[in-house]
Amino acid sequence: METLQRKMAGHGILMIFSTLIAGLVLWAKLLGGWEVRPGKIVKFDVPGTDEGWARAHTGPALNGMMVIAAASVMPHTGLPTKTAKRLGWIVVADGWANVLFYFASNFTENRSLSFGPNKHGKQNIFSTIGLLPAYVFGVLVTVAMPIIGWKALKNSTATSKVLEQI
Repeated sequence: METLQRKMAGHGILMIFSTLIAGLVLWAKLLGGWEVRPGKIVKFDVPGTDEGWARAHTGPALNGMMVIAAASVMPHTGLPTKTAKRLGWIVVADGWANVLFYFASNFTENRSLSFGPNKHGKQNIFSTIGLLPAYVFGVLVTVAMPIIGWKALKNSTATSKVLEQI
């Protein structure tokens, strides 16, 4: 269980790190390029919108925290190792699917909200790249997270004295 917990936490931290990358892209988007020295900006266009990159700069952090939270609770669920691993990796995959969604949505007019055109614009390959994994793992995680939470609440063999007192 420690290995699963460590790996989940590591993935969560990397998801949070992706917000820093998105922050650099947001900075370039807002500035219209990179300032290489004071007053000298190398201009280039960044696809997407200011708002889209702002979401990519914040959203993955919440996904990382979700994964870290699930990792911290996992040893207290009493779940069999095989089940815990399966549920844990669903949570990790959902976190990364959402990170991918936030980034890919900046490369398509329809914001990766649908596989076809929608009120925001036309679809392209990034519509599917952003939406498909988020859709699949979004459905799976809506099953996995309540199981993890419920099992943590109902586990009568909790090893933590703090949990037993609550």
